Amino acid sequence: MARSRKKNLTTVWVLGDQLNPGIASLRDQDPAETVVFMAESLKRAQSRPYHKQKMAFVWSAMRHFADELRSLGFTVDYHAAKPSYVEPLQEHLKEYRPRQVRIMEPAEFGKGERLSAVVERAGGTAEIVANNQFVSDAAAFEKWAHGRKRLSMETFYRQIRKQTGILMEEDEPAGGSWNYDRLNRETPPADHVFPPIPNFPPDTTTKAVERLVAHELPDNFGDLGGPRLPVTRKDARRFADDFFDQRLDLFGPYEDAIVTGERALYHSLLSSLLNVGLLDPLALCQEAERRYRDGKARLASVEGFIRQIIGWREFVYQVYRLQMPGYALRNHFKAKLPLPSFYWDAETDMKCVADAITAVRTYGTNHHIQRLMVTGNFALIAGIDPQQVNDWYHLAYTDAYEWVVTPNVIGMALFADGGTFATKPYAASANYLNKMSDCCSRCPYNPKTATDEDSCPFNALYWDFVHRTRDALDKNPRMTMIQRAWQKRPEANQKAVLRRARAVRKKLRNGDRV
Repeated sequence: MARSRKKNLTTVWVLGDQLNPGIASLRDQDPAETVVFMAESLKRAQSRPYHKQKMAFVWSAMRHFADELRSLGFTVDYHAAKPSYVEPLQEHLKEYRPRQVRIMEPAEFGKGERLSAVVERAGGTAEIVANNQFVSDAAAFEKWAHGRKRLSMETFYRQIRKQTGILMEEDEPAGGSWNYDRLNRETPPADHVFPPIPNFPPDTTTKAVERLVAHELPDNFGDLGGPRLPVTRKDARRFADDFFDQRLDLFGPYEDAIVTGERALYHSLLSSLLNVGLLDPLALCQEAERRYRDGKARLASVEGFIRQIIGWREFVYQVYRLQMPGYALRNHFKAKLPLPSFYWDAETDMKCVADAITAVRTYGTNHHIQRLMVTGNFALIAGIDPQQVNDWYHLAYTDAYEWVVTPNVIGMALFADGGTFATKPYAASANYLNKMSDCCSRCPYNPKTATDEDSCPFNALYWDFVHRTRDALDKNPRMTMIQRAWQKRPEANQKAVLRRARAVRKKLRNGDRV
């Protein structure tokens, strides 16, 4: 590059979850006057034992995105597998001498300020531009949230539907209802055959990244290999099309079911691709709506899918922005139990938990009911430290980022925020799991009892949770019925249940097998 061209260059620093040429920092830039800076930081990757598949996915997707940008005419200064961002940035500034370094505001709280400081220490000038990877607006959300005692996702979701026009008939929701969740609680028959999930064999770039991860991050969580996610925009769209063609219609009815050995059922598995920028949230919702309008997918399924994306995903992002930095440290129930070792190795006799953890280790994912009602529910009723649980979710999943994990764990799964948006704790006994899954029939524990040695730990822990949180939840109207049911139990039964719960919690504390 001629030295005269370097004088007017702008550097755009693209992060690993901003893999879209339409990001705000890049979309209006002239390729002839722009150089893109991208870097892989081993220090960042080693800050937590992130799932090996997550690191392989992100780094491979970054390298492929660099190629995509080059095909669009951009110069890309890519630094692979560097100890940190600092030295590559210093080299970049010395080589290209840009007038400024543009960075789209990261979704992670405070990261924009940290990256600006890195740029300034390296001798550059940083400009942070607003993040445009979400449908909702932060300022509008803050205005909407001001003065509310509790933030209602359903109210927010309706506003987003009106704003975008998705699934709307003029001013009314398609079909006459905003939410069809009541129709999405079926379990599949035992002989049901689920459609296969597409696999994307590794190309030369992905193979090189996987070798890098195996060498540099050998002790990180999870396994390499197995079915892989797409790492290019073209393949991400193929993956999305397969969901729309093969799984969208039955997504709704079986959305809350758990089936042994089935990692996806009819779930989309698109969140990892969304969260790095390979797919656009609004475009996905528009395509799902088109399938409904064309008579190819039932309304309850389409609405449920759309609610997850422009409803729940957008909502937790804005809650995170509004509540941080203190939100991640909340512990409403003062839970202190250390995270059990089976969250790492799946060594537990509880079939539902073992299957969920095994799937995470193997694929880097669970569907949302496993996350909420198995691993999350167990952590809630057992009284596991929320910050340890939050850290585990952050490192264990390929789609995990602080902005999405923290509200889902602290607010939804553990109720550790005391009810910022959830109306009650999502606590459940084995009765729920026995109804919505086939795990209990394959488990050595008895889902019908709470006091025997072979009784399912979920049962005693559930009632123990109701007992020990009675003061913290005494004003929650949705807990009144279950608290009264507990109080009406004979004293001898209460003591036996609590004794069984103490025995389970002691095993967890001591690291014994449960």
